[in-house]
This record gives sequence, structure tokens and C-alpha cells, in this order.
Amino acid sequence: MPQGGDPAMWQKALKIHRSAIIVDGHNDITSPMTDEDFDLSMDSRTRKTRNGDAMHTDISRFKAGGMTGEFMSIYVGGETFTTGGSMRRAMDLIDATYREAEKHDDLIMCSTAAEIRRAKRQGKICLLMGIEGGYAIENSLHGLRNFYRLGVRYMTLTHNVTHDWADAHGDQPKHDGLSEFGKEVVREMNRLGMLVDISHVSENTMSDVLDVTKAPLIASHSGARAINSHTRNVPDSILKRLPQNGGVIMVVFYPSFLDERTRDETAARSARLRDQISQLRERFKDDPAGFIKAQADLMAANPVHITDYKRIVDHIDHIKKVAGIDHIGLGSDFDGLDILPAPMKGVEDLPLITYEMLRRGYTEQEIRKVLGENFLRAFEQAERVAGSRQISGQGSLKKLAPPKLN
Repeated sequence: MPQGGDPAMWQKALKIHRSAIIVDGHNDITSPMTDEDFDLSMDSRTRKTRNGDAMHTDISRFKAGGMTGEFMSIYVGGETFTTGGSMRRAMDLIDATYREAEKHDDLIMCSTAAEIRRAKRQGKICLLMGIEGGYAIENSLHGLRNFYRLGVRYMTLTHNVTHDWADAHGDQPKHDGLSEFGKEVVREMNRLGMLVDISHVSENTMSDVLDVTKAPLIASHSGARAINSHTRNVPDSILKRLPQNGGVIMVVFYPSFLDERTRDETAARSARLRDQISQLRERFKDDPAGFIKAQADLMAANPVHITDYKRIVDHIDHIKKVAGIDHIGLGSDFDGLDILPAPMKGVEDLPLITYEMLRRGYTEQEIRKVLGENFLRAFEQAERVAGSRQISGQGSLKKLAPPKLN
């Protein structure tokens, strides 16, 4: 229970939370699973990643947080767009996800809304998959279809780099949004039943997606730009179009995306300490663990404001005001960020968000929508748009040359 919280309201929040279907749009634990052989049965509270960051996810924490469906991020770094290996990296992450589901009885792979609902009834935790970085298809709709066959059910069209068919947020635009091939990618995703994810893309790309898609879109882990004017967040111009599209903004937990003060102080600290960090990197060039500790000590000596979990609900409030209650979900970015909003430590702290919504007067039905029902409705609509179809037999044959490598 939050410090100073209402015990009766906390118990009511827990009752709602435990009975609800909870779907989280984005979790990066797949990278430690692949690179560090992290097993989800391990206690992640006692471990840190190779970068020295606290971990947020394991099976026991899934259970404590009431998780029903977790989208495991098939995150492919932007550097692979020009160095190569993006599809190979995605395949490695997909295999790591299947490996965990096959090893542990508490976990099950899911690829439909019905399977998520069935997992809730069975007391199982669904692992789903979403590609982060559309260059993972290597400009191939054939590759896109094969990812769908493997169970991928959304694709974030970019990460932080503009590529051959889509512009990213905060990067130099090349296409004024989506190229013609990028629009074909969206149409093919609609045909397959793969959700189009607009997290990380530019505002013009978001608009182009809304112009093209016949199925609801998602933002798997983004906030409201009116609350924090970070380019990773979704502007009101896009939120106002969601009722017609049916899409869902899954609110991220990343403090710098949630809170302007945190964002500004973090950026200022990075600039102020850049030279010192470079010196540490040179000093510990043969001692990676020593560098991680020294950098952590430096950061601890130069703290910044970390927003709290209530800021997540500020973003929920705004999206509700502009787009409506039917267009909000949760997209934590667990294990893809170095620190969570205070006092959150990991998946187990999801009930704090339910409590805060209840405290602000959200009804039980509204809370259930945010926790998972809105996403399930959008997912089911995407499945209906796809309908009964051949995955490859009816697939688009339009092509783009493979990415040019450095």
C-alpha cells in the first residue's frame, strides 16, 4: 500500500487488480534472457544486468503484479540497420522467448486475444511478442510474414533511427512520414492481423499510419506529449483521431518520458558529466565491471528528480480527456529503463497504478479497460480486419532493395 494510503481502498484496488486481465505492451527482459542466459524462474530482485541496472521481471514478480499477458520486446538496435544482422538478432530473441515458455509451466506462448483470455482462466501468464524496430524485416514483406508465423503480433515501425521506409522521432526525416513501401508494410500488417505500433516514430509517421490502416493501431510504450513534450510521446493531434481508429496508447513508465523535470535534469546531468564519464571509460577500459560501479557512484553523487507512479496516471487522465477511456493501456518498458517511477521496483508494483486510478475516481469498469480490456478489444478488431486469409498465398509481392550496409 502507498505510504499514507487508505487501507480499505487498497484492498478494493487489489480485488479489482487480481480479477482483471492485465496486459503490458512492452518488456525488454528478452535482452538479458538472450545475452546473459537469464532464466525467468530466477529471482531478479537480487540481480543486475551487465550494465549494472536493477532488473524488474521474473515469474514470481509476474504473479505478484497480476500479469496476464506480457509482450516480450524483440528489440533490434538501430545500428543493425546499417551494420547488418537485424533479422538474426530478432530470431535469437524470439527463440529465447519460446525457450522460457517451454521450460516453465506458469508460462504459455499466446498469439490471439482468445488465448490471453483463456490463460487468465487457467492461471497462466501469456508471453506475446512484438518487434521493436521495423528494419528487422530487412525491407522484406516475406520476412514480415515469417515473423507473423513465429507469433509476432505487433511491430514498432522504427526505433530511434529513420530507415528506408519510415521516419523516427528525433531523427532526420527522409520520407515526411512513411514512404510508399512503408504504407505497403502497414497494409500487409493489417492483412495479417499484426498490430501497427507507433511508439518511437515521428508525428508525420503516426499521421500516415492513421491515414492508411484499417485496423486499430497501438503505441506499445508511449506517453501524452501534452504532459511531457518529449518526441517519444503522442501529441493531441493524434489522440483526437483515436476514437475513429480504435487505437490504444499504452502508457510508458520511463520517468524521462513521463515528467519534464526528470527529463531536463537527466539531460543536464549527462551533459555536465560527459567528460568525467569519458575519463572513467578510459580508466576502466580493461575492467567493465569497475567502470559500471564507478559510473553508478558518479550518478549517485549527482542525483536527479525521479517522478513517482502518480505521473503515470496523469498521462492516463490526459488521454482519457482527449481520446476517451477506451483508448488507454499500459506499456511499462520494464527492463528497458534504468529506474522506475518512485517507489516502484518491478512488475510486482503494478497494483499502485490500479490504486491511484481508483483514488482518482475511476470506476471498476474503467480500470479494467486500462489494465487490459482496451488492448484486447483493439487486438480482436485487428483479427477481424485480417479475417480468414492465406499468410503468404495472398501476400503482397512489392519489394524494396535490402538495406545498404556500412
